[in-house]
Amino acid sequence: MRAPWLPGLTVFCMAVLSCLSCVSMGLPNTAEDTAYKNTSDKGRVPPHIIFVMVDDQGYSDVGYHGSDIHTPVLDQLAAEGVKLENYYVQPICSPSRSQLMTGRYQIHTGLQHSIIRSRQPLCLPPDTPTLPERLWQAGYSTHMVGKWHLGFCRPECLPTARGFQSFLGSLTGSGDHFSFQSCDGAEACGFDLHDGERPAWELSGNYSTLELIYILRTHDRRKPLFLYVALQAAHTPLQAPAHLLQRYHSLGNRLRRHYAAMLSGVDEAVGEMVEEMRDQGYYANSVLIYSSDNGGQPLSGGCNWPLRGGKGSYWEGGVRAVGFVHSPLLERKREVSRALIHVSDWYPTLLALAGSPEAEPRRLDGYDVWGKFRSGFIFCMVMMVSPNCTPNFAPKSPIAGNNWSKTRQRTIVEVTLNIVTKYATLAGQQHVYRRLEDSLATLI
Repeated sequence: MRAPWLPGLTVFCMAVLSCLSCVSMGLPNTAEDTAYKNTSDKGRVPPHIIFVMVDDQGYSDVGYHGSDIHTPVLDQLAAEGVKLENYYVQPICSPSRSQLMTGRYQIHTGLQHSIIRSRQPLCLPPDTPTLPERLWQAGYSTHMVGKWHLGFCRPECLPTARGFQSFLGSLTGSGDHFSFQSCDGAEACGFDLHDGERPAWELSGNYSTLELIYILRTHDRRKPLFLYVALQAAHTPLQAPAHLLQRYHSLGNRLRRHYAAMLSGVDEAVGEMVEEMRDQGYYANSVLIYSSDNGGQPLSGGCNWPLRGGKGSYWEGGVRAVGFVHSPLLERKREVSRALIHVSDWYPTLLALAGSPEAEPRRLDGYDVWGKFRSGFIFCMVMMVSPNCTPNFAPKSPIAGNNWSKTRQRTIVEVTLNIVTKYATLAGQQHVYRRLEDSLATLI
């Protein structure tokens, strides 16, 4: 599909290729192929859903991808579940998080410009249904711990107004991990740790783990729980406790050393949470999903090898993420899925899992992929170049004077063809690849 022409508009492109329609490629959709037990049995409590989103974790920055960073908990959870090895997100923070919350591409929610800055009068549109709102309507208790970064310019933009019954965390994107000071330029700084709608002055840097444990201990596990754990690590500023830094004293690069220590902190936090889930009786009826929000930032210690590029780029290093699903409800464990999964797919997938599927799936951009982690490929037959369009970033724009930047366009086309080639070749559909190649060639 050819991207629409945008005459007279300066465009700052920070998003990548998005799937508009996906179909299974010649693979039977039978009960034998389904990876999960039926969780909709009459009278059964829907599964507890735990979604962990980490910040700026590089594709290779996890133990099971051969990293020098120690992540034993994540490695074990992924090994016992389903590793998502063709999982895609957006190249920067706010667009990925908005797609998780809504199942819609950022061009459909007005968040295509870049991240939401602290002084911008912008937020996730209040009239767009969110995942926690829908899960709450389905009978879930909904709680969030960590980084919001979807706007807070008005009361109706806050997490507690968007479906979360409780919220403890930051509203901005990159505050100090210990003092919680957050700045948007040197002249605009403030304290950014909030308990609901009030500043949480009294809390310390390890608030997230303590809050997770508190929620798990006080919630009635007979009622389904949705817990969104949006950890700010390993986003800058690069800060970590001394005991974690000591593990990486042999790393010569200071940025890499602090970055690695922060991801070890993530590993410890997830481990403590899962242990508490077991102790409190949640684990047997739970689904845990782990995801990075975008690729790693090499200038801040991240590594996406062997993928090219990093955070903010169109290359796979910017948009291909670490991801896995871990659950006792998996019928087929210890699997590696090469199905093409996108962050926007979680919205319809988790609603279906909760027994409350989207009534109008066509209004969404994501797809219910719950049964596809094991059964085979999900192949995008129609693809769209989804640029982040705004007149706010003229100095950095790849488009000026109505002319697309040739470098940026070639990047988009090469990334598209790289994704498509893998699936077309494996499925014996080379003619699809050739048709798409001809179509995308019209862009440059």
